[in-house]
Amino acid sequence: MVSRLSVLLASFALASIASPVATSAEAKRGSELDYVLHCSGCHYMDGSGHPEQGIPDFREQVGFFLRLPEGRAFLLQVPGLINSGLPDERRASVTNYLLRQYAGASLPADFQPYTAEEARRYLQTRPADIAATRRKLYQELNALGYALR
Repeated sequence: MVSRLSVLLASFALASIASPVATSAEAKRGSELDYVLHCSGCHYMDGSGHPEQGIPDFREQVGFFLRLPEGRAFLLQVPGLINSGLPDERRASVTNYLLRQYAGASLPADFQPYTAEEARRYLQTRPADIAATRRKLYQELNALGYALR
């Protein structure tokens, strides 16, 4: 049986050989592959995470973070993304992908996709204690009426 990862790897490799300029479909496949390689190990393919071990379920709630400037920064500062070694453009792209894929109704109607410049800037200002930052953001968002679990 061929795994989804094998299919993604093969299609991305073929697309990158065929054309040096990625189409939007190729870019989406690349972002999906980056999600598989750098995010799904902890958050799983469906975004459910492992909350009892401190890995948040971001389905239907990750978009709430965009309601706070610190929350927008936080999404580009999580350990898996920071430690991925991905260039700024791809860190921005995979974050845009996961928001579109998993945020559902929590994604603000006026969502502005992340840029490579934001990814670079937020990398330089990452918090020392990511768990404490996440707790603080959860408290602030819950106080604003956004129910995070």
